Amino acid sequence: MRSELPRRIYQSRPDLILNIDNEYMTFMLMDELKKYYRNSAVDMPQRHYLSRFVRDMRNFHEKYVDFMHYTVPLRSAVGAGYEFPAKYMGQYGTFEAVRHIYQRSSTLNRLVNEDGTELQVSKRYFGNDCEKAIVEIRDSWRQQNGLSDDQTVIFFAPGNELKEAQFTAESTRKGIREFLLKYSAPTSLSAKARPLDNFVTVISTHEGSAGEQFMKNYVKEHGWTGKVIWVTNQ
Repeated sequence: MRSELPRRIYQSRPDLILNIDNEYMTFMLMDELKKYYRNSAVDMPQRHYLSRFVRDMRNFHEKYVDFMHYTVPLRSAVGAGYEFPAKYMGQYGTFEAVRHIYQRSSTLNRLVNEDGTELQVSKRYFGNDCEKAIVEIRDSWRQQNGLSDDQTVIFFAPGNELKEAQFTAESTRKGIREFLLKYSAPTSLSAKARPLDNFVTVISTHEGSAGEQFMKNYVKEHGWTGKVIWVTNQ
């Protein structure tokens, strides 16, 4: 941490300071910052902290942070029923997933605002609404891609970054190959095994990413057991 950072924060007169993820740096910075406000007529701004867990926060942490926003809904019991001031905010990826379901649903799409930043949900019927919408979207997607209800779909998201795709590609290809050799005809020993054509791998990539380019070259070079369908974020 640069020594001038607390001073620059003090001079900018913020109403709120939001620290993200690094607990050690957060506590150290907030402790240094207090020195500038100790003998000042300027009020200390609100000190907020965003991270995954709130379960390890105790009352003595309040001297560093006033409020916490956390993304993993796990809390642990603390003596005397103490709870650190905090609010569960969830994962943005969850919002994106629910928004996608609502936007693709013929009955729920009107509950998403025009720019996609907000959506309305019913606490009572949310689970049922999502279940029906997912079935509708799944049926529509299968129809568009010529897949019947009894075909097994294997979903694979190798990652957008080159290193992610390199790390996952070979082990996933081998795992799917071994699975299909064991459970699909004609290589399976089971008389009830369905033909290989009944199994489809859906490879999901981010359009234009290094991960997408690597995966397409990888599949072209090494092959893939069974049918492959490519999908992107677009």
